[in-house]
Order: sequence, then structure tokens, then C-alpha cells
Amino acid sequence: MKRFILLISFLGSVNTWAAKQVSSIDGTNVLNDKFVHLETKAAAKGTVVIFMSAKCPCSASHESLLKDMSAEFKDFNFVAVHSNSDEQSAMTKEHFEKAALPFPVIQDSKSRLANDFGALKTPHAFVVNPAGEIVYQGGVTDSHVGPSAKKQFLKDALEDIQAGKTVRMKEGRALGCFIQREDS
Repeated sequence: MKRFILLISFLGSVNTWAAKQVSSIDGTNVLNDKFVHLETKAAAKGTVVIFMSAKCPCSASHESLLKDMSAEFKDFNFVAVHSNSDEQSAMTKEHFEKAALPFPVIQDSKSRLANDFGALKTPHAFVVNPAGEIVYQGGVTDSHVGPSAKKQFLKDALEDIQAGKTVRMKEGRALGCFIQREDS
């Protein structure tokens, strides 16, 4: 009986999240230790938030696709969020320096952003419109290995928004490594 009650409680929190507004994304840049503040209303079409890992092969396999998308969809702000507590800062910095993503990678201290967004895995993407509403959440693609994907969930959502359409698929299954949160 307890399991059933907990499940209902969790589902209730998911429904509450759908109505949550996101006005900004804040954190310290992994590469240069500078504070990053992105207003969601500042981007013409929206803000793309991708939870990523320095050691997850699934996350790394999507980096080239994310570089291409950030170049193609210039009316969107892109930001990566690193939330894994089990990845040391030196390793994280080294990985993301080599990855050379053309957008900031912010450190999510104590997985605050991951918890607020409900991010579970890396990569896990969210698209926030200028009004602060999440219009897409889930995987970047339908594959653990980005380049071999048959479906490009995130790209499809961005194309819909770019064309002034409602996002056809509001949620895609996130595949990858679980985000390792700090023990409370």
C-alpha cells in the first residue's frame, strides 16, 4: 500500500512541474569560473538546457549534434548543465575544454537545477520558450549513440518552434547515464 501512495505523490509532483515557470538559468561556467545568467525571455525563440556529463559515453556521443544544432538554431540560447556529483572538477573542465561546445557549460552545485527541472539522465534536454514554459523535455535523440539515431527529438522540436508551430512531440525518452546526485 505504501508504494501506491508514493507513486501517486510522485505523479502529483510531475504534474506540478508542468506548470512551473523558468525565468532564468544561473550557474558558474565550468571552463572559466565566471557566473552565467541567462534570461529565458532574452532569446528570440527559446532556451535549450541540456544536462550533460563529463564521463557518460551517451552524453559525449551527442556533443557534435548539439554543436550543429546550436549553429543551425541561432534564435535559441543553448546552455549545458553539469550536475554529476561523482565527477571531479578537473576532469569535468578537461572534458568540456576538449568538447569545445559553442555555449556555456555551467556547474550545478548540489544538483539544484537537475532537481528543479526533474532531469534524470545525461543527456537530458529541455526547451524553454521566452514565456518561461517548458515546451519540450527528454532525449536529444532516440539513441544512446547520437550519430546513429533514427529520430532527432530535440532538433524536431526546435524546427517546429522555428517554423512557428506547436511542438509535435512534447516529450522524448531520455537515454543515457543517470545523474549522480549528492547524498543528502
